Formats: sequence, C-alpha cells, structure tokens
Amino acid sequence: MASLLKHLRQTKEEWKLRFEQSLRPNKAYKKPWIEHEYLVLDMETTGLDGDQDRAISLGWVLIKNGAIKLASARHILLDNGPIDEKTIAIHMITDQDIAELGRNPSVAMRYLRQLLLDKVLVVHHAPIEKAFLDTLWRAHKLKPLTLVMLDTLAMEREVQGRKQAMLSNDAFRLGECRKRYGLPDYQGHDALGDAQATAELLLAQLHHAGTDCNLKDLIQKGGKLVRF
Repeated sequence: MASLLKHLRQTKEEWKLRFEQSLRPNKAYKKPWIEHEYLVLDMETTGLDGDQDRAISLGWVLIKNGAIKLASARHILLDNGPIDEKTIAIHMITDQDIAELGRNPSVAMRYLRQLLLDKVLVVHHAPIEKAFLDTLWRAHKLKPLTLVMLDTLAMEREVQGRKQAMLSNDAFRLGECRKRYGLPDYQGHDALGDAQATAELLLAQLHHAGTDCNLKDLIQKGGKLVRF
C-alpha cells in the first residue's frame, strides 16, 4: 500500500511538472551552457535506499563561467544518527567525527536549498541522489523547489549510445567515465572529492559537446526538470 501511494504521489508530481513546463517556455534553456551556474553535489550514505538509509555527509562545488570555483567547495557532515561499522569501513566517518564536526541536518539542508536557487543541479547517477534529496526535503519540511537536474552518468550513456559502444554498467562508474576523457585517476573517498571529480567530468563532457550547446541540449542528453 505504501509503495502504491508513493508511486501515485510521484506520478502526480511528474504530471504537475510537465504542466508547469508547458505553460512557460523557458528562454533560459536556450542560453549557452557557459551562461548558467551549476551546483555539483555528492552524498555519502549508509546505503542505497533513499527511504530506508540515511545521508551522512554532503559535498558540493560550484561551476561558474565554465570554471570550477574551488572557494565554493564544501564538505558537511550531518548529525542525524549513529554510524554503523559497515558505513565506517566504506566512508571512514565515525561517530566521533559526527560529534566533533557534525552539523544540524535541517540547517545544512536549508543552506543547500538557498544555494540551489537559480542554479542547475549536477550529480552522477541521479536516481539515488534524487531519492535521498526527496527524503531530506520531506524530513526537514523545506519549501518546494523546481530546478533542472543533470546526470553526468546519463549524459555519458547518451554519448556512448550514439557511438553504439557496448559497455557494461561498471563502465559508467565515475572513475571509468573520467578515463574516457583523459582525466586523471582519483580515489573516491568522500562526498567533496566525488563532487569535484563529477564537476571535472561535466566540464569535459561540455567541452566535447561544443560551445553552442545550450541547457535544452543538455537536458535532452541526460537531464530533467525535478521538484523537491
């Protein structure tokens, strides 16, 4: 019953988004990609289920005028519960780290929402990130926000699909995608590191897409309008 209600709610939201989009042709979508600002986000979580697991940290960096703004980089630990041994082994974040550096999740999410205003949200593998953001939005009763979300994984699938390349799912992991653009190896170890690595991948993808590529083109390659 719960899953049915969730499906109906998601379907209602999707139709609402399509209706809103049909009412107002967005001129901003036709601007070259370089004229937009992007917030590239990654999260560390206790698992992959946005309903059952928890986000324990957020990492993000901004792209403006076609460049990564390192001064904007943030890594925030969320003080929202104890960390189990499996999660500690994967992310190297302990209860002591949370006690010393953890931030109030509600405050952190309100800060993130403010940053997202008038920006394009970028992630690698949108379904997981979207599920956790949906949960955080509901848990902390944030005001609704509609924005464009780009998925660098989906964008890479589109590129390789046009090449008719037969690749396994592992070939679309962040590190493997980076290799195809000649980006250096990196060791994914925290949300900020992954956010910066995703930002570099996005810029490489945009470089190959060409300077005349606009936001509408990017949405068609691997993005969509979402509402939190």
